[in-house]
Amino acid sequence: MQELADLNLSSLHLETANPYVTLIGKGRKIRNVPLMEKTVKHLAIYLKEFHREANEGPLLYSLLDGKPHSLSTDSNSLVLKAAANNARKTCSDVPGNVHCHLIRKTKAMDLYKNGVPLPFIMQLLGHESMSTTSGFYAFATLEMMSDAMKKATPSLKNEDKLWKKDEIKKSLFSLD
Repeated sequence: MQELADLNLSSLHLETANPYVTLIGKGRKIRNVPLMEKTVKHLAIYLKEFHREANEGPLLYSLLDGKPHSLSTDSNSLVLKAAANNARKTCSDVPGNVHCHLIRKTKAMDLYKNGVPLPFIMQLLGHESMSTTSGFYAFATLEMMSDAMKKATPSLKNEDKLWKKDEIKKSLFSLD
């Protein structure tokens, strides 16, 4: 949540071939994270409404004495909870206790389940150690294991069963 609170307009790089955001993580470590096309479109609408003059300042803000001030992590959490509650009215799949880390972990698991290599996920999350990434995000689900087993098993739909072939039977019966 702190990474979100620390974002400024200059953190966004939307006019490049591969749009990205620059995040400042723990220990003031800087990393660039690519943005999806859909996210860039949402940001363009937000910027047009809330940052018409494109002056440097906090990306997410409240006005205090007529000047923009960064939203606190608590305020960002409240905004996220309100958005989740609103979304739940039309989509019952939205979980009850939505928080920033839930979104982070869900996205990391989606990437992992879709075959994104762990080093990429590690970089996106800003982890220094592969063990942190693999320990928290890279565990096989039953669905993943089942899919792997299906892929590893050859299809024998229209073929004779191997164990019925004479040379295989001979080999099997000769085992001691």
